[in-house]
Amino acid sequence: MNSAALPSSHSDPSVAPASGERLADRLADFLSRVSPRGAVRFVSHAGAAWLGYDAEHFRRGDDLLSMVAEEDQPALRAVLAQAGKLGRQALNVRLLRADGVSLAVTCRVLHLAGAGERAELLFAAWELGELVRAGETAAPSIAADPVTGLPTRPHLLEQLEELARRPEHAFALLHMDLDGFQKVNDALGHAVGDRLLAEAAGRLVAVLRASDSVIRSGSDEFALILPGAANLDAVLPVARKVLAAMQRPYILGDSRLHLSASIGIALYPEHAADGQQLFRCADIALTAAKHAGRNRWSVYLAEGAAQSSRRVVLEEHMYDAIQNGEFEMHYQPICRAATGEIEAVEALMRWHRPEEGGISPAEFIPLAERNGLIGFLGTWSLRASCHQVARWNAAWGTRLRASVNLSPVQFRQGNIVSRVREVLGESALRADCLSLEITEGTLMHDPGEVEEVLNELRGLGVSISVDDFGTGYSSLAYLKRFPLSCLKIDRSFVRDLETDANDLAIVSAIFGLAKELGLRVVAEGVESERQLAILAGKGCDQVQGYLLGRPVSAAELTHKVESGEWRLAQ
Repeated sequence: MNSAALPSSHSDPSVAPASGERLADRLADFLSRVSPRGAVRFVSHAGAAWLGYDAEHFRRGDDLLSMVAEEDQPALRAVLAQAGKLGRQALNVRLLRADGVSLAVTCRVLHLAGAGERAELLFAAWELGELVRAGETAAPSIAADPVTGLPTRPHLLEQLEELARRPEHAFALLHMDLDGFQKVNDALGHAVGDRLLAEAAGRLVAVLRASDSVIRSGSDEFALILPGAANLDAVLPVARKVLAAMQRPYILGDSRLHLSASIGIALYPEHAADGQQLFRCADIALTAAKHAGRNRWSVYLAEGAAQSSRRVVLEEHMYDAIQNGEFEMHYQPICRAATGEIEAVEALMRWHRPEEGGISPAEFIPLAERNGLIGFLGTWSLRASCHQVARWNAAWGTRLRASVNLSPVQFRQGNIVSRVREVLGESALRADCLSLEITEGTLMHDPGEVEEVLNELRGLGVSISVDDFGTGYSSLAYLKRFPLSCLKIDRSFVRDLETDANDLAIVSAIFGLAKELGLRVVAEGVESERQLAILAGKGCDQVQGYLLGRPVSAAELTHKVESGEWRLAQ
């Protein structure tokens, strides 16, 4: 702050002479009039003294934010920007005294007059300790989010309903989620997570118009209300600006973090007849954006609502399906490429609903990962497969291998090594007859931790396969780093082998690389004799696909083997 005389109450019509100033001194420990950007227009004499300054220390135009602890500035900045649109707001911050000591205060921001950059705001602060000693509550009368300073979900629904009561005024709602925030929170702690949220809130306020509103609608979600935005031509430029703002690196102490955002867009009155329905539409669109790969926007579609409703229904029925025995394991042969003899079976979970038949794993596995059932289903799949293959090996005198998929969520739950050890012990399946399939994405989630887990699994004697190789983070570095046993070439490279020279070149290169690294190769999606001949001629170890056999139940596989239709490798 610069030393200059504060305009006296005589020259400022918003404060009465003498008695008005004494009244201001009694209203709060610190009282100031500021602009939406924080420019000081008045500071009470008692407030200046309370912070250890002379009244002459402040001058018109000084920055209120410079008197606030750096970590709290984004939250206060957001509150000031919103105050003219959402009425009185409150939050807790730390004000800095002249001697450098910070004071924990609760503050209120009230819109007095004017609009836009010309708005006048009242900033009042009370020391939290004084409030507690006086037996009062420090909670704001109109709750603002203490982390970001933004209004919260009740404000959102209230404002949406208020706007929807004026059908002549179209507006848009953008529901935004910070992609990857939970990982940051878990890895670096809630303090860093809170600072990140406050920074994100400040960026959102900065890219929007003065007439727009930003509200924290969930733990890592924000709602943006754009009055007058009647169509996508008006909304999409804003969505792009928001995505770009969220992608900029977050510098928080020693941490440099990179996040993205997903946005769901809904328009009033085009998509909904009231505020609550509009919020549901935006939320459905947000879910669609996340399912499409994140770091993007998605506009509400009625078909998306139908899909969302189906997900809810399936999720509700999943618990009953487990109790009713609607899940079962099917097994697809993995055959020696040169002879067609079965050397392994991939265990594939199936869900059969009596009222509609089979539900695709692509549909129910993501639901199980989201509702927490993936741990139970994954363990059941591992246990059932190991017991079944152990029984087949005992009956047929073979060393058939069970190939079992581990979902990324299941792999990261922390108990996978002990679970595998337990299942091998109780099923009596040889460890070298179990192969665990993981995706390239799982390998790259946390390479250090993944390497440690894979080494422990390999120590048990099981083998590790990379599923759908070539579609994700293919890298020579991870092939060298991790203790892998097998690469499963994705069906997308096998489908056009007969006609696409590029696919043939890629597959040939994978075979050569795998041979040098001592890795087994399985080609998925083999459906023709010509594909099989090409793969066998290139030195492929094993093949899998409808040509060799479709996934079947344990009983049907037993019948096919014992009838001689399918041949086992000895």
